[in-house]
Amino acid sequence: KSSLVDRILMGGGDGCGGRGSGGGVVAGDFGGYVIRGKFDNAVTMKGDGRRHDGSGGGGGGARSDSVLFRALDSFFVSFAEEEAGRGDEDGGADEEHDALKGRMRERIEEVLPYGLGDLVRSIPGLARLVGRDHAPSDMSKPARQQTLNRWKFLLCKLVRAISDVVLVVLVLDDLQWCDDTTLDVIRAIVTDSDVTRCLYVGCYRDDDDDGVMTRRVTDMIASVKSRGVDVFTITLGPLDKESTNALVSESMCMPPNLSKPLSSVVGGKTAGCPNYLVNFLRSLEREGLIRFSLATRRWEYSLARIMRTDIPNEIVEYMTMQMSKLPQSYQLALKLASCLGHSFNYETFRRAKIKQGYDLEMILPTVCQIGYIQEISHKKFMWAHDQIQQAAYSLIPESSRESFHLLIGSRLLMNTPKEELEDTIFPIVAQMNRGKRLIQTSEQKYEMAKLNLIAGETCIGNSSFNSAADYFSHGIELLPEDCWDCEYDLTINLLGSAQEASFVTGDFRKLRLLSGEVIMKAREFDDKLKSYCGLVRYLVSLERKEEAISTCKVILTNLEEPMAARVTDDACYHAIVTTKSMLAKHPGDKILGLPRMTDMHRLAAMEFLQCILLAVFNSPDPRMGVLIVSQMIQLSLDYGLCDVSAFAFAMFGSTLVRDTTKDLEAGYFYGTLSLKLLDVLGASRRFKARVFAMVYGTINIWRDPLQASLDNLLEGYDAGCSVGDLEYALKSANVYAELALYTGQDLSTLEKKMRTFVQRALQCNQVAAKLAIVTHLSAVLKLTGGAGEEDVYQLLLHTTEKDLFKLLESRNDRGVCFAMLNNQKLMHIFKGDMESAIHVYDLILNSTVTQMDMENIRTWPFMMGSFADGLIAFSRARKNNEDKHKWIKTGEDTIKTFKAWEEISKWNYSNKLYLLEAEYYRSVGNNDLALDKYGSSIQSAKKHRFVNEEGLAHIFCGQYHFDQGRRDVAQHSFVEAKRCYMRWGAVALISALQPVA
Repeated sequence: KSSLVDRILMGGGDGCGGRGSGGGVVAGDFGGYVIRGKFDNAVTMKGDGRRHDGSGGGGGGARSDSVLFRALDSFFVSFAEEEAGRGDEDGGADEEHDALKGRMRERIEEVLPYGLGDLVRSIPGLARLVGRDHAPSDMSKPARQQTLNRWKFLLCKLVRAISDVVLVVLVLDDLQWCDDTTLDVIRAIVTDSDVTRCLYVGCYRDDDDDGVMTRRVTDMIASVKSRGVDVFTITLGPLDKESTNALVSESMCMPPNLSKPLSSVVGGKTAGCPNYLVNFLRSLEREGLIRFSLATRRWEYSLARIMRTDIPNEIVEYMTMQMSKLPQSYQLALKLASCLGHSFNYETFRRAKIKQGYDLEMILPTVCQIGYIQEISHKKFMWAHDQIQQAAYSLIPESSRESFHLLIGSRLLMNTPKEELEDTIFPIVAQMNRGKRLIQTSEQKYEMAKLNLIAGETCIGNSSFNSAADYFSHGIELLPEDCWDCEYDLTINLLGSAQEASFVTGDFRKLRLLSGEVIMKAREFDDKLKSYCGLVRYLVSLERKEEAISTCKVILTNLEEPMAARVTDDACYHAIVTTKSMLAKHPGDKILGLPRMTDMHRLAAMEFLQCILLAVFNSPDPRMGVLIVSQMIQLSLDYGLCDVSAFAFAMFGSTLVRDTTKDLEAGYFYGTLSLKLLDVLGASRRFKARVFAMVYGTINIWRDPLQASLDNLLEGYDAGCSVGDLEYALKSANVYAELALYTGQDLSTLEKKMRTFVQRALQCNQVAAKLAIVTHLSAVLKLTGGAGEEDVYQLLLHTTEKDLFKLLESRNDRGVCFAMLNNQKLMHIFKGDMESAIHVYDLILNSTVTQMDMENIRTWPFMMGSFADGLIAFSRARKNNEDKHKWIKTGEDTIKTFKAWEEISKWNYSNKLYLLEAEYYRSVGNNDLALDKYGSSIQSAKKHRFVNEEGLAHIFCGQYHFDQGRRDVAQHSFVEAKRCYMRWGAVALISALQPVA
């Protein structure tokens, strides 16, 4: 079943699992590929010889946040180089594989129009398939806050592209060693509904002492299950007696009845632990207690002596005991290799040579023959099992481990040419950090701090932010007390980079501490800017908007670009008028020819203004946003354009559309200008989602056909996800959902898209977007009757629609509250239930939230709500003679509004205006004009592809004929309405249609 995605998690105790792969890919018999990654490289070992969460990227192995990249890199290298002509003399299989690679390349480029260059940089093997012509994103430092979300999106898309072409099994071993950030990325990939041909297998141990590491994995699994993913758990425990006997019998080529006495003894001594059992059998053979008899031509054993053999309860302790019997040179090789990680290469092992007189390189093959280490490729080695590595590490006395690691790191540094330092920085720094406590001189501490800075910045370049944060922390710990005086630049760079990494990894406590220290001790204000930026982002992320705004005011004052002291209607009006006056000096597209902004203080001011912009627009008083946008435009005109300028002009256009003057022409002009600026300034990657959300979500809907905005909004969503700008990516998704819902798009297709949007919002904890999109998804399900009209609120938000509304009403969330009630009102109208629509209309008027002025929201749901209100007004006029004039007047006001809108866009508004006019003439008794307008509304809706409103016009027209006694004609209209609703996909409405009163 190509659409079935199964996820299997395997848990077990020490030694119960099979040998893990160090990362790689194999072609499976099922015609697909197995991609493997192993996480126990990314941890360190403490004094007891067992592994624990550590820091500094582990003992020289792969870092946790790089394991996924390494596994995918191995896949692409193997896939690109695979010799497909297996047994095919005419080379047909080679041609078939070349075609497969071509399809893979095309699919990856199709699914990833953005971000492919970033993936190539972090997954070099991908370049063998798609080439190196894809430029990486220019992710400036203020945008790095979005990087984690960006990588979730890119990796999900990449796995989807791979699995669309070939079947994939993604095996991730030792998940208990995986850091929280990488677990979050794995969760995003596993729950991605777009991936339909991938089997995920996760292996983890559940026997850690305090259960902390296991609990992180089980919490992730529970989260995956809660999102509707099928998870099958296989627990691997000790071997039972029959299995133990089968293992011994097959290993010794001996009938089961003859091996049973031996299997009973070894099984009892090893408690059925497979790894322990196999290694115990090997040691018995080496000690002569199991031997092959040439006389009998079979294996024989001394059961009595084996029974008297005393072995420890723990396998690590036993393996260490066996290793201690080896020659000193062998033990030294094992000690050295154990410090280099789960896998290592020959060159690193050679450079780490810590003692003269021992030819350790010659000893390594012998150690491999014993079975402790395996050569998995040319000069690339891997421990046979991580417990064997632990046992070898236990050969090092606990009191000597720090000095041993420091010696290894020093040797690696000494023996590495300077030109290769950056490529081999991680094993060097990882080893030296383990012994940093022994470093005494300031000179050595500064040197090590610089190495940690290099390692951390290299990690940031590879998007391994957890590891980067660890390296920066080590570097900061090494700084002496006089660092601000003696090594000012190093100190500023370390603390600044650490702030970047802390923000991405969500360590806000550390971010606040680091920012505070820099702000307090830095010599120049310019050196404090990065810390102030981190502080503002920290405050915005915690919804501490007032504190963020006040901090920004202080910063901008220091940058000589102070924010407005008072926020009033007059101040907003004056700001817009002043900005328009300045813009008038640059008519047409002359703005595109303005120079680039070079003043560093103004560039910083633009970044701080755009950083705080979203917070103020979402605040109870969004007027400050008008002042900020005007300030950004004025800065661009005075000092030149920068990347942020494109976003500023889009926001200015949206402001003009929503302003009381409703300058639609100017708003449309500056919206179009912002799109051009994206290309001129090269800001399309960073700000495309923001510009597209504003232009196609709030400006172009007034003039262009609504359907023309849909693909652009999806493009904005993909662009935002690819750079991690999830807030605006999901804003584009939400506007897409609003427009698609009420422009007659196929509802079944729309439902799938909406579920993908909601899933993305859940993955990235975008609460506001999640609530808004779930509201529209609920409306779609009510229209289609999908999944039995499942309670989507209960399924995705774990609450009811009624309880959610009460909660949001108490929080004054007018946007989502209005959307919930507005959707209900429109649902009732589309099925002809005007009584229920009137009830919801009254709820909106009486709600403490939605009774607020919604006029300035100016979104498509608001306009559809106005359309519905006009229809409700005429329905009430026909029912209530006492208030007939009042409701006729209300309806006439709506017609006046829609006439003004129709002059701007006949495509979007003419059919709605005709239907409102038909209802007006029906209400005042002018039947001939009413019939003419019904026909015009039907034809206009059909011409402009509003199939939903074509059906709605048929319903109202049918009721008109019904009231006139023309039953046959009315029946024809209702049949046509049902046909339109069927094309729309609104199956649930067909049976619920009611005559319109």
